Amino acid sequence: MRKRLYSLLDIFSRVMTGVTLAVALFTTVVNPTEMVETALFWQIPAVSGLCTLTALIYPWNREMGKKEAVLKTLIHYVLINAIVLGSGALFYWYDASRLRSVISMVALIAAIFWTITISSWKKAALEAARMNEKLAEYQRQHLQG
Repeated sequence: MRKRLYSLLDIFSRVMTGVTLAVALFTTVVNPTEMVETALFWQIPAVSGLCTLTALIYPWNREMGKKEAVLKTLIHYVLINAIVLGSGALFYWYDASRLRSVISMVALIAAIFWTITISSWKKAALEAARMNEKLAEYQRQHLQG
């Protein structure tokens, strides 16, 4: 349970960072705004929290096969798009009636999602390699000694 909580907090911090950077980019470059609403300070963590909860679709107690991993990643991506596009429209982060605005949001979501996903995969691979190295060291010490 503790490992799950740390994992979710790690994901939340990554998502929050990504969403904050995307909102900053969107409100300064894509759809420049003179002033940002103070409500944004609770909207970003709320949306980040909802996006973080979608990570619960992945199993915690077993490995996934390649097909399952691809399917869950695609479902995860669709959920993230629904949450961010829906919340963004609700909170007026972008103009849903302007195609350029919607395309920009989808591009930002994709960039953030895949950056976080790939960095998470790399982090997990490094952790697995480290654990395998420790296991091999343990076996060398205790099986040869």
